[in-house]
Amino acid sequence: MFVDSVTITARGGSGGAGVSSFLRRKGLPKGKPNGGSGGSGGNVVLIADADVPTLLRYERHPVWKAPSGTHGEGDLRHGKHGDDLELPVPLGTLVRDAEGVLLADLVEPGQRLVIAHGGKGGRGNASFVSPDRRAPTFAEQGEYGEEQLVRLELKLLADAALIGFPNAGKS
Repeated sequence: MFVDSVTITARGGSGGAGVSSFLRRKGLPKGKPNGGSGGSGGNVVLIADADVPTLLRYERHPVWKAPSGTHGEGDLRHGKHGDDLELPVPLGTLVRDAEGVLLADLVEPGQRLVIAHGGKGGRGNASFVSPDRRAPTFAEQGEYGEEQLVRLELKLLADAALIGFPNAGKS
């Protein structure tokens, strides 16, 4: 089966949440804030690859989601960023958005296109410290990643052409 056009849904990873935490020591009733920030979500990236012959992989699996970032922790430990999800496509792939606008023509090997960005991670309470607010008790939630509907079309050049009238014995 040869597939030359397919529609996929790409979702960037969500950002991790920041945390509200305080330094605790014996004899100190209230310590300073030390909540870490969450990690950013991963992006969904298309990469032109000469070793990929068709778009059949994306016909069978139309939804792709990048990993999310992890949450922050106490003691100023920040969350890990989500890895980018790299999707190899054949050379000569046209990438269009949901409205049909051409985003890119991936013709060079290794050419990259980010189609869905990951969400930003939330800040922990240590990043909200100011002279007026010495002990903030809140933290931010991470943002959701983008969701994009993308149409992939494969351009092909014919190796051979048969010209003539129908039923003229061209087989």
